[in-house]
Amino acid sequence: MLAKTLKRAGIGFLLGIVIGYALSILTGLDNPDVFISVPPRLLSLTGSVPLSQILQGLFSGIYGAVCFGTMTFYEIERWPLALATGAHCAVIVLLYIPVGFFLGWLDGWLDMLIVAGCQLVGFFIIWLIMNAIYKKQVKELNEMQKDFSERQK
Repeated sequence: MLAKTLKRAGIGFLLGIVIGYALSILTGLDNPDVFISVPPRLLSLTGSVPLSQILQGLFSGIYGAVCFGTMTFYEIERWPLALATGAHCAVIVLLYIPVGFFLGWLDGWLDMLIVAGCQLVGFFIIWLIMNAIYKKQVKELNEMQKDFSERQK
């Protein structure tokens, strides 16, 4: 399970970097006069575009690694689906807040609440879908067991 978690974290790190830079490029296009490839707040903290880009890549990658690596929570058999979903959601939301503030993705408490709310709604939808899938699978297994039991008589 550790190898699978590390593999997912590695993939998540790379995807996090790509997504972080893509978002910065898209948001940097807001001002038609000047293109800024990093969030202005991060640039003001570092005072250097290359250092800002390195930090943005590093923190975006770490966030992606944690998001993907903690998907392993769903494979812990003794954890109910609600616990796995809640733990995954808590880790992602609690990590997003400091990373988002540091990198300038969030401008204030209202942004934080909106993003956290969207993430909570998203995880609730994921839980509903996964719960429906698991219920269907359990029903199918029970029917297969019933058919098997009837054939054994």
